[in-house]
Amino acid sequence: MRKLMWKIAAGLLLIFFVTGMPVSARASRFSLFVLDVQQPVKEGQPAGEIRTAAIAKGIRQAVEEATFKLLPNQAMEGHYQRLQSEIFEKAKQYVPQYKIIEEKQFPGTFQISLQVRVDLFLLRQALTASGLLGKNKNETANMKPVTLEIQSLIDGRALMALINFFNKRPDLARGFQLESASHGTFIFTFLPLQPLREIVTRILYNASLSEGAYQVVSQEKNRVVLSYKLENPS
Repeated sequence: MRKLMWKIAAGLLLIFFVTGMPVSARASRFSLFVLDVQQPVKEGQPAGEIRTAAIAKGIRQAVEEATFKLLPNQAMEGHYQRLQSEIFEKAKQYVPQYKIIEEKQFPGTFQISLQVRVDLFLLRQALTASGLLGKNKNETANMKPVTLEIQSLIDGRALMALINFFNKRPDLARGFQLESASHGTFIFTFLPLQPLREIVTRILYNASLSEGAYQVVSQEKNRVVLSYKLENPS
């Protein structure tokens, strides 16, 4: 029994160090939906097209259910058309993962069972931006800005790639902006929406160009210093 408890504890520690956040915090961001979807089949319709349509239907249904859980009843009244165009038609943006459990074919009907994981953080952000969900006044009250200093950033393409990266990842940080630039050293500030370790990891693995890479010089509670190096300078 003691060995089993140690294995469970070791597993939880491994999850913590790999993800950079507690298990409970990570779990609370996502919601898992199990759905049975039926898709009408037209005569002569390709099997791949039927399957794709059924998966898209299941993803949309999961996002709809997640939205109904997040929104108060009064916010739903008279706003379904907006939800449809601004949220439901873009359902894939809020689903980082899905899994097919089972597929069945019946005369005139294709049935698929799915597990769909919905990113509640991104969905809540979209609902807030649309005005359908009120902003939490305490949401940023306890946030402290982080300073990101990047040294030797002499490649303009790498700079644009970094800016575009943060623009495409609103789940990582808010208010990313350039504060100063001097002799290849750029200083940015932002409000972190995830643990700093996670943000730095995403920069290292996703924001660099193929011609170069980032390295960590130092990392403190609210300040990170990175350096950029061109692998094949021309």
